[in-house]
Amino acid sequence: MKIKADFGVIALIIILFVVVGLFAFSLTDLLSTKAGQVNQDTPQMKKVLRMSLTSFDRKLGIELMDQNNDGRCDTCGMPVEQCLDSGQVECNMDSNSKTGILGSQHIHADFKVFVDGKPFNFADTKYYMKSSFIHLDDSQNKEDALGVLHMHATGVPLWVFFKSIGMNFDKNCITLENNEKFCNDENKKLKFFVNGKENNEFENYVFDDLDKILITYGEGNDLDQQLNSLGDFAKLHNNG
Repeated sequence: MKIKADFGVIALIIILFVVVGLFAFSLTDLLSTKAGQVNQDTPQMKKVLRMSLTSFDRKLGIELMDQNNDGRCDTCGMPVEQCLDSGQVECNMDSNSKTGILGSQHIHADFKVFVDGKPFNFADTKYYMKSSFIHLDDSQNKEDALGVLHMHATGVPLWVFFKSIGMNFDKNCITLENNEKFCNDENKKLKFFVNGKENNEFENYVFDDLDKILITYGEGNDLDQQLNSLGDFAKLHNNG
């Protein structure tokens, strides 16, 4: 009887060891999977967190999300600062919102503005990085710096870029530095081209990756020459 009892105890101990071993293995596997997911997600998380909203972005977000100035998002009711801190300038719970969360994409377009046949020079620190959503970057190559638009979210229209640098652009006028306006009249017209074709979206246009954008106004407009002058720098930023 004693031998049988000893065998029973031994069998029970063996079963317990097996159960504990299986549990430990499952737990280790689960933790490894979770760790793998975290490691896999970390680069993207770091990429998003690396950029933050500029003062312009925050002001724009408040204008768009808190129009009654009560400190809360008009759509979701959350404190508007929380929506901003999550990388939004338009509440993504609004079915009509178009601009995605900061970091939702990163694309580039070649870009130039001509007035009366002369290119406007955007290669100046006062025009760089005013919005994290759409901007010009500083660069040692000034043709690159003045001619490549960077978009760091989905659905960002061109007017956001112009507003961020204190300018304005729409189908009727382009307003450049010192509030100098160039508007349509009988003799001079503002035209907008995307990839060599005239486009009527103007300030509401949301560019695609590697688009070539030309805004031109007034006299002395050799369109072929202006279109051909657009740089080919956007593709150099594809891995940026």
